[in-house]
Amino acid sequence: MSQRSGLMMRGGANRQADVLYQLWKEGPISRGALADLMGLNLPTVSAVVQDLIKSGEVIEEGFATSTGGRKAQLLDVNPKRGGVVAIEFSSRGILSASSDMKGRLNNHVIRTFNPQLGKDGTIQAIIDAIDDQKQFLKEDEGLELARIGVVVSGLIDEANGISLSFPRFDEWNNVPIADILSKHFGVPVNLGSHVIGTTLAESIFGRFKGTGSFLYVHLGPGLALGMVFDGIVYRGIKSTVGEFGHLTVDDNGPICYCGNYGCLETVASDWALVQQAQQAITEGVQTHIPEHVDDSGSITPVAIFQAAEMGDRLASNMIDKAGHYIGTVLAGVVNLLAPQAIVYGGSMVEDGERLIKAIQHTIKRRALEALEKDIQADLGSFGLQAGVCGAVAIALHTHYGTFEGVPSSSNEE
Repeated sequence: MSQRSGLMMRGGANRQADVLYQLWKEGPISRGALADLMGLNLPTVSAVVQDLIKSGEVIEEGFATSTGGRKAQLLDVNPKRGGVVAIEFSSRGILSASSDMKGRLNNHVIRTFNPQLGKDGTIQAIIDAIDDQKQFLKEDEGLELARIGVVVSGLIDEANGISLSFPRFDEWNNVPIADILSKHFGVPVNLGSHVIGTTLAESIFGRFKGTGSFLYVHLGPGLALGMVFDGIVYRGIKSTVGEFGHLTVDDNGPICYCGNYGCLETVASDWALVQQAQQAITEGVQTHIPEHVDDSGSITPVAIFQAAEMGDRLASNMIDKAGHYIGTVLAGVVNLLAPQAIVYGGSMVEDGERLIKAIQHTIKRRALEALEKDIQADLGSFGLQAGVCGAVAIALHTHYGTFEGVPSSSNEE
């Protein structure tokens, strides 16, 4: 039986689902290579593939490179079988994109978000974003909407499709977002946490595909940690793992919106850096950060990172201290889990070379040398599109992983 990278492990009872899943992840691939990958014999795979081709789920596409004999026919899932809308709801806004059934994203759109919209206004904004993408799929791609994937910041109940809470948005509590969207659009909706989605995308679509164990460190207004063990994204009991930002690093630190004191997020997130800069400026600290503000005139994380690049002392010290805090916590995680790689994503890494260097320097100093010295560290594969990549990964992972199958015209082993 094949081992699946992602949110869940399944048995082999539904062989069509197993074949489709591997074709989605690994295609285009030949029948022989697919049989080897899945540990099945060639006649079994060929029989299943035959039924899937007849149903339109699988297509033959091109030929493998010849090794001296007849070129092998390549197989893949049918990308035109339907369309997927991917939604990321985070503090950056409501990001959306469209995808075919292979997971190739198009039409990236961002809508700003403000908690003043309220819960109902925010739900309507998400619906409007999906409506626009549905129209794009129909008019520009010729595809009917088949599935919706949503990733949300904060705590979620994945099994029931409920967004339990959203950072600094008090009105957003226990929102059954998957049920709301499914009833409105009449298609299946899959909800996942932001960090589980982005970690899944990295393990299936990204540069770290095939890496057995790695950490995905999301750095932004919130801090989160995705974990991959033996090729599987770790979900925990309630699929709300990775609340890295709520580890306590200072008992006497600032109060966090979660009710605790001194959470990592209160001292090392981009939101925390903005608060620190504003307080320092109010207290008369000399800094060039205000020279880098945007048209709004407000201090932003980008302004702080740009000022640090220009040698501003306050900005540089704040970033170095944030890197120290994050690196200290990650060093402990490295000592516990011994990952092969650490992948950094989120808004803080886009201009965050100094931050990553500070984090890595602290890990090198504080983690066990035998565990730290061989760890690969790199930026994530998808930049600021990681969230929507995660949403489409969750939707298609679930679609192919729970495929109900088509009538079989052959006997399976």
